[in-house]
Amino acid sequence: MKRKRVLAFCAAALLLAAAVAAGVLWQKRTRVYPLTEKTSIAMDTIVGFKLYGAPTGAEAEAALGVVTSLENTISRYKEGSDVFVLNETGRVESALLPSILAQCEPLEEQSGGMFDLTVGALSTLWGFSEENAAVPAQSDIDRVKDSVDYTALQISGNTVMIGKNQQLDLGSVGKGLACDMVKQYLTSAGVKGGVVSVGGSICAFGKKNDAGDAWTVAIKHPREENHFLGYIRLKEGFLSTSGDYEQYFEQNGERYCHLLDATTGYPAASGLCSVTVVCDNGMLSDALSTVCFLLGEENSKPVLESYSAAAVFVTTDGEISTFGDLDFTKDES
Repeated sequence: MKRKRVLAFCAAALLLAAAVAAGVLWQKRTRVYPLTEKTSIAMDTIVGFKLYGAPTGAEAEAALGVVTSLENTISRYKEGSDVFVLNETGRVESALLPSILAQCEPLEEQSGGMFDLTVGALSTLWGFSEENAAVPAQSDIDRVKDSVDYTALQISGNTVMIGKNQQLDLGSVGKGLACDMVKQYLTSAGVKGGVVSVGGSICAFGKKNDAGDAWTVAIKHPREENHFLGYIRLKEGFLSTSGDYEQYFEQNGERYCHLLDATTGYPAASGLCSVTVVCDNGMLSDALSTVCFLLGEENSKPVLESYSAAAVFVTTDGEISTFGDLDFTKDES
């Protein structure tokens, strides 16, 4: 009898030891990697980094350098940038611009010209960033709109030439492109995973723990300040949001936002106040969110489908709908 008790005790002890060992192994599998965070300003917006498993801790600062370097290359306001030189002289040698323009041309075609990267002069005319912004005279809109035409761009190797009186504006793709470039740097630097936000564009990549749990990204509510519309869960990818709340002014009770329809010369009139697009490329997610905002929900679907992208649409009436393969949960709080 005593021997049986000893054996039973030993068996119980072994089971307990196995359970403890399993628990330790589970903890190891699901441990969260060390977190590095940084927030700064670049590209005229807030840039944030939440990096897990960064080898040295200096990667966030270096990633910010990637964003500012890109800004110094594509900002039309930065003297000496490729875009600044192009807009001033009509010609520039650039290692980056030909690729950007080539990737965006199909979207310009699919949008029927509503989305056009040569919209810079029209953006300047509307002056959304100015305190005294107002609706321009129709004659001025018509005059400037005539210069907006992406088909007038000429690319030969690294040489880009722009049409007379044209102005390139990459504001609709720059933040998403920054996410692409930052991800490329961070993965090469050995960062295990993280979330990078550049204004309305976000990149989620890699893992934050050994279990590889999905990332949860909050979408800003287009009408309720400091509230979220909902949450998107994804393993990895890029998402960008375009909305009429980013840059706008109100005149005679009407809201005019910075998302301009190049075919009319006026802000988009699609019945939407926010579009969030998820896809596997940052620059395309940024461009697609603008295209979808201009086209409206129904006309956007074929375009999204052609890029295997998904979207969350919010109408000016507050209706929320989704399209594509998307794990979206509305915020009910």
